[in-house]
Amino acid sequence: MRCRYFEGTHPELETRLEAHFARVRHAFEEQGWRGALVLGGGYGRGEGGVMEGPAGPGFSNDLDYFLFDEAPGAARLEAWCREIERAESAALGIDVEIKCLRPAAVGDPSRSMMFADLVAGHVVVAGEAGFLERLREGLDYSRIEPEETTRLLWNRGSGLWFARCRMGRDGELPFVIRNHAKLKLALGDAWLCWQGQYTSRCRERAQRLAAAAIPDGFAELRQWHAEGVAFKFHPVAAGPDWPQLAAESRVLGEVWGRLFLAVEAQRLQRPLAGFAAYLALPRVLPHSPPARNLALALRDQLKRGASIRPRRDYPRGGLMRALPCLLELTPGGVAGAGRFLPAAAGDISQLQTWEPVYTKWWAAYA
Repeated sequence: MRCRYFEGTHPELETRLEAHFARVRHAFEEQGWRGALVLGGGYGRGEGGVMEGPAGPGFSNDLDYFLFDEAPGAARLEAWCREIERAESAALGIDVEIKCLRPAAVGDPSRSMMFADLVAGHVVVAGEAGFLERLREGLDYSRIEPEETTRLLWNRGSGLWFARCRMGRDGELPFVIRNHAKLKLALGDAWLCWQGQYTSRCRERAQRLAAAAIPDGFAELRQWHAEGVAFKFHPVAAGPDWPQLAAESRVLGEVWGRLFLAVEAQRLQRPLAGFAAYLALPRVLPHSPPARNLALALRDQLKRGASIRPRRDYPRGGLMRALPCLLELTPGGVAGAGRFLPAAAGDISQLQTWEPVYTKWWAAYA
């Protein structure tokens, strides 16, 4: 028998989730909010992870909520969301996050990987979200914007780098294992998205990738994706030791770099023989007008005390250039990140020097 939120039968976890939904629904209705509170992510699609531990099965994924309201920036609504996040994260032992949006923000979900996944599978916890159901009929994953593939690779590549920064630290083994598994899954998913074969169902993506014609340079993608799928549904917190993980990190980084460049060359419609050519591009996110980007740089300078370079590109573009430097895929190595990121305190050739800088700006523009 299959549970609504994860594979297999886990009645205790299902009961805890239902109790959580009841608490959140009551709080939502008590405040008189309009709109809808919808659970997306793995648990919303019925693909949530279950980690087996000494005390039995437990949750492993975050709970990713979308609160659709016509005034998503209202101070009272934002305060309520933060309070629910704090209380329910403590109650469940996993992160509960709520993103507030207008319903119109979904737009054409076929263009966005995040919204396509949400429309395809979700749980309405409070309110009415029939508009998502109505959007499902016309969903076409082959129309996902090329930049979505880039963004998936950048996010998971950032996770690989965060894992490198924590390599060997006490208590960080589960974090590193988890981020390696996420990247393994994402590399295969990015390939499918690049080829117009993406779908929201994880098991179906695995089947498509297994049957796909993949060049020798990316032969690892099938096995890695299978490992990532297995981890997604049944994650573990131990296994490989630090030397094994360090070696795996290097191989993952090299393949990530090759796929990232290939995807970007097609998206930007220009040849990219290596990262030196990519870093030299004046703009890698041309959809964002230079005037707007300069205004964002000025805002960041005033609000955060610094800004990302080049300032005529959208700030995420600078982070996308800095990442291959930090992953040591460029001639200048780690120190090359200084061309794009605000100054770091310490030896700029060391990963740990850049960790707080990149983390700060990644949180702002991820």
